[in-house]
Amino acid sequence: MSHNYSINIGVQLLSKYDLTTVEGKKQAYSDYCWHDHAFLRKNFQNAHEISKGVWRSNQPSPEQLAVWKEKGIKTIINLRGDIDSSFTALEKDACQKLGLKLLFFKVESRGAPNPVIMRDLVKAFETAEYPILLHCKSGADRAGLASSLYKYLIDKVSIQEAKKQLSFKYLHVSAGKTGILGHFWNKFEKAHIESGIEFWDWVDNVYQRDKLFDDFKPTPVGSWITDNLLKRE
Repeated sequence: MSHNYSINIGVQLLSKYDLTTVEGKKQAYSDYCWHDHAFLRKNFQNAHEISKGVWRSNQPSPEQLAVWKEKGIKTIINLRGDIDSSFTALEKDACQKLGLKLLFFKVESRGAPNPVIMRDLVKAFETAEYPILLHCKSGADRAGLASSLYKYLIDKVSIQEAKKQLSFKYLHVSAGKTGILGHFWNKFEKAHIESGIEFWDWVDNVYQRDKLFDDFKPTPVGSWITDNLLKRE
C-alpha cells in the first residue's frame, strides 16, 4: 500500500473536530454545511451509476451515506484525501457506524494526474468489495478522472467513451483549470492513435506531468467559472 491512500480506521486520528461531544459535532456540522457548501448538496448529489455496481457522486453527508448503505454500497472511495476537516471527520464517523469500508486518495482537480495515485486507484478498483461509490467534493472533476480510469482500464471501453466521464453532463468544465484532466486523456488518445501505445506504457515512458501542465491553457472565463462561480476544490 502506498502513502497515497489509506483505509478508514476511525475519527480518533483527527484532532480538529471531536465528534464524541455535542459541541464538537455541532462545530463539525456547521463547518461542513457552510464552509464545505454542503447545503448546496442536500438535494443534489450529482449521482450516476457508471457501471454495474459502480457509482459516482459529490461529497455525501452522513445521512446520504446511510441511504447508500441501504442501496447496497459496501465501499466508499474518497478522492479528496484523508485530511483533517469537518467532512472527513463526519464521513469517517458515519462509515464506521454503518460498516462501510472507506478508502482515501488525494487526487488533484487542477493538476496533471499522478501516476502513482492512478495505479493505486486502479488497484483499489480491482480489489474493492462491490458495489462501490466514488466521490470528490462536487462529483465533477476528480470523480470524473477516477470514473474515466475505471471505464477504460476495468470496463475496457474506448478512450472516447471513457473521456465522456469528464463532460458537462457531470458538471465538469473543460475550459477551466480542471480541464487539464481531459487534456491528459487527449494526449494519450493522440499517442495511442499514432503509435498504438498502451496506457501504462505511455504513462511510464512518455507522459510528463510538468509538460502536460505547461501545455494546457485554460480560458479566463472557464477558470472564473470553476474558481469563483462554482468554487471548485
